[in-house]
Amino acid sequence: MSLSWHRAAYSILRVLVGPFLNHKLNYSCEKVRPKSNPYIVLANHNTDYDPFLVGLAFPDQIYYVASEHIFRWGLISSLIKFIVAPIPRLKATTEIHTVMEILRKLRAGANVCLFAEGNRSFSGETGQIHPSTGKLIKKSGVSLITFRLHGGYFTSPRWSKGLRRGKMTGRMVREYTPDELKKMTSEEITKAIERDLYVNAYEEQKEECIPYTGKNLAHNLETALYRCPECNKIDSLKSEGDRFYCSCGLDLTYNEYGFFTSNTEKEPVFMTVLDWVRWQEADLAKEIEGIKSLSPDNVIYSDKDQTLWNAAKEKNILVGKGTLLLYNDRLVFDSGEEKYTFGINDLSSLEIIGQRVIAFATNDRQAYEIKSDWPRSALKYRDIFNYLKTK
Repeated sequence: MSLSWHRAAYSILRVLVGPFLNHKLNYSCEKVRPKSNPYIVLANHNTDYDPFLVGLAFPDQIYYVASEHIFRWGLISSLIKFIVAPIPRLKATTEIHTVMEILRKLRAGANVCLFAEGNRSFSGETGQIHPSTGKLIKKSGVSLITFRLHGGYFTSPRWSKGLRRGKMTGRMVREYTPDELKKMTSEEITKAIERDLYVNAYEEQKEECIPYTGKNLAHNLETALYRCPECNKIDSLKSEGDRFYCSCGLDLTYNEYGFFTSNTEKEPVFMTVLDWVRWQEADLAKEIEGIKSLSPDNVIYSDKDQTLWNAAKEKNILVGKGTLLLYNDRLVFDSGEEKYTFGINDLSSLEIIGQRVIAFATNDRQAYEIKSDWPRSALKYRDIFNYLKTK
């Protein structure tokens, strides 16, 4: 479809969707008036609605870079491509085709938006910006606009399927002209993006103290918090309603402000999800050398009732149902009839789609997904994979 068609569709969507999202998410934004066209927008990312929320602040049509899995939803994918034509990015790979398509759109006079983290945050803190981002911006030769969203983490925590009603805002942080960017190195541009987009949701919440109301506030929290700080066990934590507890006696409530309170006389070890996640990562860092030196026969993590899918471009193809096992040198999927083995060093990276889908790709560019119908933590696999890859 032509650029003019997408501009028209974008304008219609703004009129139809804008008022609904403003009301549903209690969202407001400062209007952006870019000094020049085209431009590339970089924003932080915490909700599935972020492309719409960013778009409401800008006067022009924007093409968005989107995870490639949304192109495997059949009829819905066809409608998305027809109406807004997002630029696909395959998780767990470095996709040169994505970069080329971004540059092609910009050179045709269109604007592009990229969520620089590539992933929503499980903890409320802005994630790492890929070092190559500055190179892309410098190569583009267009203006850069950094745009920061606030309140998204508590409105839609990545570990939860439910929305909470509180407050969301969006505003431009800075517009960098092409002349400014020419004088900066790629590393300086990346650092500027990191600075502009950084959000610590809990530091903001301590100051603003906004309630985010909803039902079952702790539901599926075990997909993010997989290690108990009291007994140090893995996968012993469970959620029920607003309650988050462990078999060892840890018993907490996740309240409407996003903080933990204790249901016993003992004070919570951590008051926030962010502090808990940071502790999990630090604890794993202390243990990783011991994990690396384990016998290859030692299972580190395992989960039953999983499904392995070949992530083909047009649709996912079911490979099998069974048990996922992680060793210090390989990832194994055991269907009972056949074992599918993926060496850690044969994987380019391992990422998470949504809440608990594990997406990985082999060095020969074969892509796979592992899904779970129950709240199993994908984060524990990604955390340890990142350490094992540094062998």
